[in-house]
Amino acid sequence: MNTLSASLSIRRAPFPRNCAGALVALSLFSGAAHGQGNGPERLRRFIDQQVGGIEKLRVPVNDADLPQPRLTNGTPDPAFKTTEAKRFLGKMLFFDPVRTARIRPPFGGLLETKQTASCGSCHMGEAAGKAGALLNFAVGGEGRGYTDSAGNFVARRRPRPELPRVRQTPLFPGDAMVDELPTLTDVYQFAIGSPARGRKLPPPGELLRTGRLDALDSVARNSPSVIGAGFNNRLLLGGFAGEPDSAPGGLNPFSFSAVESVALLLLDAHRMLEAQSAEIQKVKVYQKLFRDAFPEEAAQSDAAGGDLNLLINDMTVLRATATFLRTAVTRNTPWDRFLSGENGALTVSQRRGARIFFSPASEGGAGCYSCHSGPMLNKQVNDPDVAGAGQFVEENFYNLGLADHPVQALNVAARNDPRFRDDGRREITARDSDAFKFRVLTLRQLKDGKFFFHNGSFSSVKDVVQYFNRGVPQDAVAAAAGTLTPRFTNPRGPGSPEGLGLDEGQVEDLTDFLENALYDPALVHFDPGSTTRTLEPNERDLTYSIYRPDLAALGAQDGRMPSGRPRSNDDALSRRDMGLEFLDVTLQVKTELVSSRRLEGSRQEDVYRITNTTSAPVDTHLLLIATGLSDEIRLRNASGVTSGNDPYLRVFLAGGMLAPGQSTMQTLRFKSSPRAPAVSYTLTLLSGQGNP
Repeated sequence: MNTLSASLSIRRAPFPRNCAGALVALSLFSGAAHGQGNGPERLRRFIDQQVGGIEKLRVPVNDADLPQPRLTNGTPDPAFKTTEAKRFLGKMLFFDPVRTARIRPPFGGLLETKQTASCGSCHMGEAAGKAGALLNFAVGGEGRGYTDSAGNFVARRRPRPELPRVRQTPLFPGDAMVDELPTLTDVYQFAIGSPARGRKLPPPGELLRTGRLDALDSVARNSPSVIGAGFNNRLLLGGFAGEPDSAPGGLNPFSFSAVESVALLLLDAHRMLEAQSAEIQKVKVYQKLFRDAFPEEAAQSDAAGGDLNLLINDMTVLRATATFLRTAVTRNTPWDRFLSGENGALTVSQRRGARIFFSPASEGGAGCYSCHSGPMLNKQVNDPDVAGAGQFVEENFYNLGLADHPVQALNVAARNDPRFRDDGRREITARDSDAFKFRVLTLRQLKDGKFFFHNGSFSSVKDVVQYFNRGVPQDAVAAAAGTLTPRFTNPRGPGSPEGLGLDEGQVEDLTDFLENALYDPALVHFDPGSTTRTLEPNERDLTYSIYRPDLAALGAQDGRMPSGRPRSNDDALSRRDMGLEFLDVTLQVKTELVSSRRLEGSRQEDVYRITNTTSAPVDTHLLLIATGLSDEIRLRNASGVTSGNDPYLRVFLAGGMLAPGQSTMQTLRFKSSPRAPAVSYTLTLLSGQGNP
């Protein structure tokens, strides 16, 4: 249960041979000028000079040219070769709830939460490959998000109401008191630590409790983006993934590179390892996809009389998932087009912002490029492999004086130690010199990032820019650790004032560059003409009847994952969020007709007060359906009509819900024809998105 290598070593037999987090910040701006010469061609020449060749910033056009694992002799490892079949399979697996089948009631798991979440629960396209919320939940959570009246996607996933309470007093804001441990915390007989502790000396004793198997799968840091994962030699915020197994906090029994390592860790952490394969093997569509992706293993399976364990196992799942993660990149941002020579790709403001980004702080810039270079803008500018996975390791971790994520309160309680802190990289290396250091990550797609830094304490890109501009740490303990980087506090040099010293116009220009020049809408919305794929399965991926009739013949349902389950989550609230089903809440609310007025022109207005009279919220959108309305009468402010041809009004609830005891006032406006009868209808209320 607590030994990753033991569980995988058995399933690794068919593998042909031995296998060889994250936002430090949104950016480490250590240093741009009010700038002369921001014309496109002149700016390109300037950037080329700053980074030692502008080609180092370009994303490879072909997946095969993206960074991939290599053998000891430096050649690409054929076992992890990128193929389209493997990428597509990995994408389907990443977002299919069928895999989260490892529910263990003795550790607090609830069987009703089995197969209700996926990797996509906390890594959404609309949220820059992150969770989009401060508190991140997979198994044991419910909901995905909703669209507000302005068309903005708002991530919303919360603990399921049926989870049992484990305490009576909340430990942090938003604590539902149903979660005992963060996912990567294990409580052993003689020790408390990460899952790596189970394989270290002295023996920690029996595993007593673990966040990997309790009722709620939560994380005690901001979920990192998966964009550009292949351009890292360490992943996760403290560098857990990719760290050698020999490190004090390392858990890498197969010496995997960072992407394969994180794919293995997520299997163990998120209720999949040892249990997923049997569930996947039941799905004929997946049998076909695995055969396409792994022809050698398919041949071995056939030779063994059709033994699916040789084809579909934790190792082949890992390899497909890692391939998908390696190919999750953006290629068609305004920045990418600018790098390719399109002079009009960036606005004037964004060009000024780029000049600031690539100018040293000592010369009036922000110096961001010193820590944010390479295609994903996530590496030191002088890294010898800046355009690949990178050679530098420790140079990419920094202490920026940040406080803890709220969920770290669970670790404080588990240890009964009010002084416990999340000390970042030190948890992995055990070096005091690494205390409070966290990984630099990509700056792409920040516009949808929602929450920034490992603690999620900033909710806008501009707020982060201003934090660097001030250069004042937010947390006294992290600031006093002796590891606080002068790149944050004194980026203009020793003896200089704190921070960057940018004026408001420069802050706005730099924010514009980060938010808009590095943003690619094709990661979120399918664009057949773009070189960027959607992160999540799109209409082409899931319309099997047209694009994959071979899978449709095996039972694949259009709009669903290969298992037949919904994308990402399979709980009732998520299904309503995705418009797959609706909940009739007519009896859950009190509907009062406050007034009914007949107006000139055969018009009538009915005003209702709708009050939630139960202890459960009414979620997502509220649909007011006028059933039984005469064909001679029209609902003038209707949002649409149901499949039964009844008009309805869609109400965008503030905050995505009508809380218990809360009311909303709504008006239905009717228009009658000259021969119409009196306005008569029955009001039905549904909760959900989409069209009923």
